Amino acid sequence: LRVAMILTLTLATGFAAPRRATSPRASEIAVDVAWFRSAKAALRAALAAEAGVLSADAAALVTALSSVNPTRPDPSVDYDLWSGTFSLESASLTPPGGGVVQSGAAEVEVTPDSLHLSAAVRSAVGSEDELSLSLRGSLSATCCDELELRCEPLALEAAGESCAEGEALVDAVAAATGLSFRAVSEARWEADVPTLYLAQLFLDQELHVLQWSADSTAAGGEAREMGEASHAVDPARLLVLLRPR
Repeated sequence: LRVAMILTLTLATGFAAPRRATSPRASEIAVDVAWFRSAKAALRAALAAEAGVLSADAAALVTALSSVNPTRPDPSVDYDLWSGTFSLESASLTPPGGGVVQSGAAEVEVTPDSLHLSAAVRSAVGSEDELSLSLRGSLSATCCDELELRCEPLALEAAGESCAEGEALVDAVAAATGLSFRAVSEARWEADVPTLYLAQLFLDQELHVLQWSADSTAAGGEAREMGEASHAVDPARLLVLLRPR
């Protein structure tokens, strides 16, 4: 109930929050800072309450944050903000209705030219056996608010030499993602992943919200530089990264 109230109050004021002006008044800056703090706190609370699943209200809050993003992130220069160690707080590895769920928060290591996501996944029903998941790739900036991730094969690995439900769990991941896995050992499977494009919806010192796509939106760069909305928020493709406190 408390989370719902926070979200309601934040959203009620969020869409009326002033956009960054060329020469903001000091009183406007103070209001913005307070709003951003409450908005980010509400998003944290919503993710914690729903085990990382983004509700419709939380997605609307992301839309509000994106529309008044104060940093206007430029991935070609803002390395200090979007590189480092993050926790993936959204349940982005749990496909809706799939037979596999993300087990706990994932860790994401980002440098100016690479990304490594490590996590654990398990069956949505039955066995508690887990597989470790690892995705690595090279990063580059493609336009004013987008990163290109050229992925290495996605790896799934069982603890030890094998796990009882390993192959069944790999099949569940394959069904949920549409990827085709191949066994490279008795306890390791890999699948090729297409190049992904990561749109930066919000970025500051503690929160980084990305939306992945298999298609680049670089052609819309001119419109984004003009301050126009460029990305419709899709909860199924959002990645909410928080720096550890």
